[in-house]
Amino acid sequence: MDMVFGRDLVSETGARANVAQNIRTSLKRIAETDAAVEAFEEEPDRDARLARTATDNSGPLRGATLGVKDIFAVDGLPTTGGSELDPSEFAGPEASTVTLLRRAGATVVGKTKTAEFACVHPPSTRNPHDLRRTPGGSSSGSAAAVATGAVTLATGTQTIGSVIRPASYCGVAGFKTTQGGVPLDGVIPCAPSYDSFGLFATSVPGLVLGASVLFEEEQPNARNPVVAVPAHEYLTQATETTNEVFGAAVRDLAESGLDILRTDLVADIAVLSRTQKVIFDAEFARAHEDRFRRHGSLLGAGTTEVIRRGLAISEGAYAAAVDELAEQRSAFDTRMEQEGIDLVVAPAAADVAPLGLSSTGSPVMSLPWSHFGLPCVTIPLPRDVGELPLGLQLVGRRHTDLQLLGWASEVAAGLGKLTGRQPGSRPRL
Repeated sequence: MDMVFGRDLVSETGARANVAQNIRTSLKRIAETDAAVEAFEEEPDRDARLARTATDNSGPLRGATLGVKDIFAVDGLPTTGGSELDPSEFAGPEASTVTLLRRAGATVVGKTKTAEFACVHPPSTRNPHDLRRTPGGSSSGSAAAVATGAVTLATGTQTIGSVIRPASYCGVAGFKTTQGGVPLDGVIPCAPSYDSFGLFATSVPGLVLGASVLFEEEQPNARNPVVAVPAHEYLTQATETTNEVFGAAVRDLAESGLDILRTDLVADIAVLSRTQKVIFDAEFARAHEDRFRRHGSLLGAGTTEVIRRGLAISEGAYAAAVDELAEQRSAFDTRMEQEGIDLVVAPAAADVAPLGLSSTGSPVMSLPWSHFGLPCVTIPLPRDVGELPLGLQLVGRRHTDLQLLGWASEVAAGLGKLTGRQPGSRPRL
């Protein structure tokens, strides 16, 4: 299942990947797995389209196969936002992030399935590790496509937990950028105060390579980071088993030489949740009110419920919540600066992927970090054969995205050395 891209472009040798071979590998994996997993939107002429793909690009992502969440506009491919609406509803120029990745050499294999408008109404995608379980969402298809080996990179977005959680559920690496740090033109909005660009890869080094074309400057890691563990009130939202696995990972990090601080960070999780809910519902409703008025009967029940709630929120209540958000973000940034905290370490999800496809799982472990607009990474944790995936979440300071990824690479490598096992686990599909 390992892709040529993973061996060639991420390895120290840096040998060039074979673009045509990687496309064939992607098509083979889609043929083998997607009838069961349903990570991709249907595209009858995918083989013919990819056969016409130029292979002479020498950019840093040459050889990478790319899945694109179906809220991103891609030249030559329809966008539906996971809805039943006609693609003409979302016609427009290609998302600039997709253009950057393509110019760097990535080949778009296809659109990946998403919850409707990246909100609550889930797609039909299944978890490759257990087809009875959700892959998470809203970036459901992107996480699942990377987990099956159908693509080596996939785009996502995170509003609350839509990259970090599905990466954990599917046993892959996920990266949520600083909110507002990467442009989201050409992307269907969910809640603009929170919407953030994301990437999936099989491992953190793959994320590093993909992110390198999105940021202009490197942020070198000249020292070990100071790492904080959040408040007990936050951690108790995860299951006992998850906290046992998380605790073992924290002990491993301490043994590796990192400074680990026990803190009361986000003890006020209920306050943050109240502010977030007002802003999320209000902005989602405002973004999709016109579509709701014109095409409400075609939208999912979960989507219309959020829109109705949001439309009932007054402008005054929304404005007050936006002011609260600004104050909360500023206070958290100040605290990290004053206490010298570089990273927060947390579970990437409250538990393994739950059974059923009617929900994409709980985003509670991502909520505060998305609320603060901070960059986050999911590192797949080493798991025994037969165990479902779990991820470790690293959260950095605002606009330290590449520095965060650099530290995440070191943490992932360190955990592998201490346990004697490589992070993550492969589905048997």
